[in-house]
Amino acid sequence: MKLGIETAVSLFYAAAGYILICCYLGGWKLKELKIRDLRPVTKGRIGYLVMAVAAYTALLLVFRNLYGDASLLHQLKLLTLVGILFPVAAADLKQEKIPNRFLLLGLILRGLIFLGELAESLQNALAVLKDAMMGVLVIGGFFLLLLLIFRNSIGMGDVKLFALMGLYQGLWGAFNAVFFSFVVSFVAAVALLATRKKNRKDVIPFGPSVLLGTILAVSLSGI
Repeated sequence: MKLGIETAVSLFYAAAGYILICCYLGGWKLKELKIRDLRPVTKGRIGYLVMAVAAYTALLLVFRNLYGDASLLHQLKLLTLVGILFPVAAADLKQEKIPNRFLLLGLILRGLIFLGELAESLQNALAVLKDAMMGVLVIGGFFLLLLLIFRNSIGMGDVKLFALMGLYQGLWGAFNAVFFSFVVSFVAAVALLATRKKNRKDVIPFGPSVLLGTILAVSLSGI
């Protein structure tokens, strides 16, 4: 039952994220959307769907085999975060910008999950909320300070994204995700420079690294 729910939610997020990023990059409104506009006819769209299905499949296998004792709500919370990070990464890769509307959607979904946590256990929900607030203040606050001290070192969209990750993963979960995000970013930068696809003056979008780093962190820690 638990695996079935998580599978259904994963498929929903993969499809919803695909529709959202198609609408965002295409400049369409949902009410103007037509099915033919969503056909995966480009390498980018096909790649998005393949990566989303592969990532969710890997996470579900990890959840089932390594973190089976974790609550359904906790695992749905992590799947939701990944569901937000996919269109965020795609938007950042294409436009070097993290859309506020995706972050706002992530905030709303986190609020709905918190209501479920409250219904499940008031005491546990308050403990999770405390950890989440610590994640927002420490992780988000650190990168906000970094932005204020070192101009152009990081974007405001990245700061808000890190704060959102703290809200979902708590202090240590977000710390792990950010750490692995920087590791992935470093490896990607070295590879791009070595293959001369980028030079030292080029901007390398951080969103895709955050997505991969978070998936890696969640797989290794379960939080």
